[in-house]
Amino acid sequence: MIFIEHIVEPVKLLLTWQPRLDQKPRTRRVIGEITPGLDGSVTFRYLDDTEDYREAEAAGFVGFPAFDPHTTVTKHGVLDALLRRLPPRNRDDFGRFLTQHRLVEPFQHSDIALLGYTGAQLPGDGFSIVPVFPDDVDECEFITEIAGVRHVAGTNIADISLGDKLSLSRDPVNPIDPADALHVLHNGRPIGYINRAMRSSFITWMKTHDIDITVDRLNGKPDRPLIYALVRLTHRTVHPALA
Repeated sequence: MIFIEHIVEPVKLLLTWQPRLDQKPRTRRVIGEITPGLDGSVTFRYLDDTEDYREAEAAGFVGFPAFDPHTTVTKHGVLDALLRRLPPRNRDDFGRFLTQHRLVEPFQHSDIALLGYTGAQLPGDGFSIVPVFPDDVDECEFITEIAGVRHVAGTNIADISLGDKLSLSRDPVNPIDPADALHVLHNGRPIGYINRAMRSSFITWMKTHDIDITVDRLNGKPDRPLIYALVRLTHRTVHPALA
């Protein structure tokens, strides 16, 4: 079992939402952000002034159950509401939950990191949490779901195995995000995309970091395969003579 060794505290979290399986398109949208304060407070804000939020509303989004959609900013009870999506740390099976996400017990990092590294997904409600790491992080590891596998690679992923190397490539002809979509490649063949909520970070890291990506797990259903990747970032060292 491979465990994540270099855990980095996120600077904030993004709350994303995706329509139900029977709805099209099922583009995942960023609808809110969770920001930790220096005093230990946590603030949630709906990103209701963004195109993503408006597109989510057009696709049926009506708000996150714990936060009033008519109140843009929530400052009380934010962390408690989000942690209800995870098993409590004192539950007997919490260690097994950590193992599923390649995290070592005891988890000695913040609740913000716990939410970011696990995604806090519940079956069927379409919400998940995406961490935002510092652009200049030295070393960092995390697991991310590859988006759009069924549409890009199809349903047959028999040639993809655990531990296989993956790579990245810009996709300037992408019909949804032509400016900055990022293909994930397996042996040179596109199999999906980097999550839209993380793509700007990846574009920055491609200029400054070595990015090692491998297949961490394969699951889902035959008609909707899911691929999760383990991402390892290492800040690229530039020799002073070349800087």
